[in-house]
Amino acid sequence: MCQRMSFHRFDVRRFFKQLQKWQMRKVKPLAISLMDVPDKSEGDRKLYRAVNLSNGVRALLISDPGGSDPTVASQSSIVPSKASRSGSSDSSLEHYQGKLAACAVLMSAGSFYEPRQYQGLAHFLEHMIFMGSEKYPIENAFDSFVTKSGGFTNAHTENEDTCFYFEVEEQHLDKTLDMFMHLMKEPLMSIDAMARERSALQSEFEQTHMIDEVRRDQILAAMASDGYPHGTFSWGNLKSLQENVDDDHLHKTLHAFRRSHYGANRMTVCLQAQMPLDDLQSLLVQHCTGIPPSEEQPLDVSKLHYRKAFREKFFNNVLLVQPVEDVCKVEITWVMPAMRQFYRCKPDAFISQLLGYEGVGSLCAYLRRRLWCMSVIAGVGGGSFETNSIYSLFTVAIYLTDEGFEHLDEVMAATFAWIRLLHDCNTLATAYSEMKQIADTNFRFQIELPSMDNVQSIVEALRFLPSKDVLTGTQLYFDYDEKAIGVVKQHLNEFRFNIMISSHIPYEHLEYDQTEPWFGTHFRAIEMPSKWKEMWMNPIPHQELKMPGQNQFITTDFTVHWLEAGKPHVGRRPKALIKDDLCELWFRQDDTFLLPDGFINLYLITPLMRRSPQDYMSGVLYTYLVEFCIAEQLYPALVAGLTYGLDTADKGLVLRVSGYNQKLPKLLEIIMNVMQNMTIDPAQVVSFKELKKRQIFNSLITGRSLNLDLRLTVLEHLRFNLMQKYHALESINIENVESFKNNFYKKMYVQALIQGNFTEQQARDIMKMVNTIFRSEKVENLGEQHNRLMQLPLGEHFLRVKTLNEDDPNTIVSNYYQIGPCNLRMECLMDLVDLVVEEPFFNQLRTKEQLGYSLGVYQRIGYGILAYILNINTQENKHKAEHVEERLEAFRSSMPRLIEQLTDQEFDEVRETLINGKKLADYSLDDEVLRNWSEIVSMDYFFNRTDLQIQTLNGLTKQDVLEFLVNYDKYNLRKLSVQVIGASSVSRVSTTQSIADAVAARGSTVGLGRRPGSLAMLLDEVQRNISEEQLLFEQIGNRIRLEFIGDGNNPSHITDISAFKKDLHVYPFVTSNPKYDTKV
Repeated sequence: MCQRMSFHRFDVRRFFKQLQKWQMRKVKPLAISLMDVPDKSEGDRKLYRAVNLSNGVRALLISDPGGSDPTVASQSSIVPSKASRSGSSDSSLEHYQGKLAACAVLMSAGSFYEPRQYQGLAHFLEHMIFMGSEKYPIENAFDSFVTKSGGFTNAHTENEDTCFYFEVEEQHLDKTLDMFMHLMKEPLMSIDAMARERSALQSEFEQTHMIDEVRRDQILAAMASDGYPHGTFSWGNLKSLQENVDDDHLHKTLHAFRRSHYGANRMTVCLQAQMPLDDLQSLLVQHCTGIPPSEEQPLDVSKLHYRKAFREKFFNNVLLVQPVEDVCKVEITWVMPAMRQFYRCKPDAFISQLLGYEGVGSLCAYLRRRLWCMSVIAGVGGGSFETNSIYSLFTVAIYLTDEGFEHLDEVMAATFAWIRLLHDCNTLATAYSEMKQIADTNFRFQIELPSMDNVQSIVEALRFLPSKDVLTGTQLYFDYDEKAIGVVKQHLNEFRFNIMISSHIPYEHLEYDQTEPWFGTHFRAIEMPSKWKEMWMNPIPHQELKMPGQNQFITTDFTVHWLEAGKPHVGRRPKALIKDDLCELWFRQDDTFLLPDGFINLYLITPLMRRSPQDYMSGVLYTYLVEFCIAEQLYPALVAGLTYGLDTADKGLVLRVSGYNQKLPKLLEIIMNVMQNMTIDPAQVVSFKELKKRQIFNSLITGRSLNLDLRLTVLEHLRFNLMQKYHALESINIENVESFKNNFYKKMYVQALIQGNFTEQQARDIMKMVNTIFRSEKVENLGEQHNRLMQLPLGEHFLRVKTLNEDDPNTIVSNYYQIGPCNLRMECLMDLVDLVVEEPFFNQLRTKEQLGYSLGVYQRIGYGILAYILNINTQENKHKAEHVEERLEAFRSSMPRLIEQLTDQEFDEVRETLINGKKLADYSLDDEVLRNWSEIVSMDYFFNRTDLQIQTLNGLTKQDVLEFLVNYDKYNLRKLSVQVIGASSVSRVSTTQSIADAVAARGSTVGLGRRPGSLAMLLDEVQRNISEEQLLFEQIGNRIRLEFIGDGNNPSHITDISAFKKDLHVYPFVTSNPKYDTKV
């Protein structure tokens, strides 16, 4: 009785408390005031409205009707093609116009506001916000709903702001906004959730703590002047938020911090969907009502002068830093006023383009010709530590070779001379005019961003820019402002900068005597050498250095050929213009994006690539040498909006040029002529050979890449594995590379796709030019160049190998389940399986069992053979490989049950989400080209694959999926488990990622001015190698050998890959295109 009465009294109190809240929410409707409509490019079909709400929310609304009537917009709008309307569904491609709705919310509160007692608190709050609200109390309910709605969500914390963003199918936008805004209004942030999220914060820290750029910023942060907010440790980890921390006090501080700094008055919103602007405005007002104001106002930075932001030792000392990466890098950093105020002129971006120029006469070209440097990058970085409302850090970074480090004084002298040359230049107005012309063109014909990327970039601009300039302000050079440019030049001319040398080779054999406390970076501070001061004060002119001349690659003809021809009907699939013994030319003129853009993709198939590992690696080195040779000459093309790349593939070389179409044939011709006529430098062969050897070694000691290589070595009929490539490099000399250069094209077959703003005749002329330059003969037995897969035996087979790095505890387990020759129905069935099991897979193995942070479940179609893969990156000193494999297998066995547990309605919703995802429009011509090119190089030519997938999915039932999984398990289980097993005990402190994996994870973070193509990838990887891996390379680089684990007498254990494959059946080449026979 007492318990019942107590429960009853609790309910009453809660009722009145809720009633009080409802009464308090009876606020006046939000008033709306309009701001200036943003200026937009002439090709931008989106509609914009900028508004202020009376509670302080500042917002930009974007209606993106696409090609449909904006008043009848639907998230899955389809415009039928002409063939579809005539009833020929087999040959049609639908023109899908559906797009995801997206929202970004920026709170003007970040790490600058957090108490020093709890460093990383702002980042921690970003995590905790998602842990349920009073209206939606289940933790991760928001994330789960977004995922089920075909979307994605994320957030990031900067120094001054925290940005939250999501995308969902438009039909779910209202509910998603309601869930999200309640996280802003009344987040739960329970003390129990706090304990769990600290572990997530620690995992994020561990993934970043080996990134040298992050470590560099923390060293500089320690030099912040007293009273300035950038001297904090903004990442947060267990050390800052758990050690010697009272959880109750931290919990109260967390809530107080949110109330103080999160509020409608400090909130900027960008909302994009296909619905009309009025509907978007109604959603905004509805869901922003009731958000309280913050208790404190934003930081007043007017008294924080940029000149005093760092202590004097920042400018007087040279910092010698021990990097994690195998890098030799010199960074010269000036402290300048906040550059945001100069957004119309952009003096920092203008000057950085000149200092970081890589063309003829540049500092980069001067150093590269001597093999002293890999790249030069200049400018103000995009991170909030580097640019904020107080200051901007302008840096010139030079990535040196080991030889360049030995000539550091000469490098510094050339750098100082280059900076002085810029300061004394009297043609800056001309250079600015050219850069303005390029920026105007890029904005006029800008490529559309995906919805979530778009709202994220716009909301950050809206925070600081007038609404009229929110689209143009980050992209255009409005005015040549001599005063603003003079500010940057003045600072660059002062001997008041920091020099940081990060090198795996100690500078002048000096030992590091200091340790940064958060990341453990070892460093030393020394006085600025007097010889460098003398070089700065009296720089010696270098005759080779000169400012850039006129750019010959700037586009002047923007004719859109489809419009000029009167908008003729264009089929949705590429058309085969030529198909003979020498080549196949596929062409499609763009009638969708209507930009003066084009793509020319060539696959130069040559038997030399299959002949031997030595020939293959000679081809790899050849591509690097070609790109190195053309880098100076073609850098202006990159500046002008063109791109190029030359890469190796299994059957040959892939040559790509893209960008504004007018100059693309010229660009292609220059590259092909260099491929034919360049003189090979023996010194460059030696350098690139050594770099490539390091790159492959790093792949071998990285569990993830070794695991993939082992799996493909078992599965592929034709493959040179990493070990073969590594050892082949040792015997390659200049004669081998010369031989490849002179012979690869003599017998060659070309697959070509020309797509975009070209006419059919232009496409034929380009193909004629290719054939004329190479003058190739027919490849005999072309079919022998096509790879095929081995059929795995029935049952389970295990391939276990010890990691090559004895100090790496990371174990990679990858279970591959081969299903067999793929058809459209099987492909769709596996798509459904993926969508159903992905969330339970992560929830069970990562969240509940804590087996690893990095894991995945996905399907693979290789050479027409369907399979699915379960993999996980764990640590051997925490979870044994055998146990992890057992848990993967246990989950796989549960997959039919997960399907069976779905109600019919839930299954229909899963299927509808999958279909809606396939109906999303291409955001750019690049998306369409990539899809068509994939069909061509795979030789499926299944250009209407998506249409038929949708038709097939509509006919599939839950029972179909269930039978598919059950029958495979009963009658056709063909499993290969590949395990790269880490060290069970290590001498160093291990993290959740191997060092190499941490670097690999940063593959998407490319520097300013990074070129496309194979050479750029090589330089980026090698200059980011790890010092510990470099040491390992020196120790075992010439005697690496894989150690297989298993019982040679057990037929399920693979200890000799060649012996295992010897008697296996080889699948014929298979295509899933129903227009062709299954076997080709």
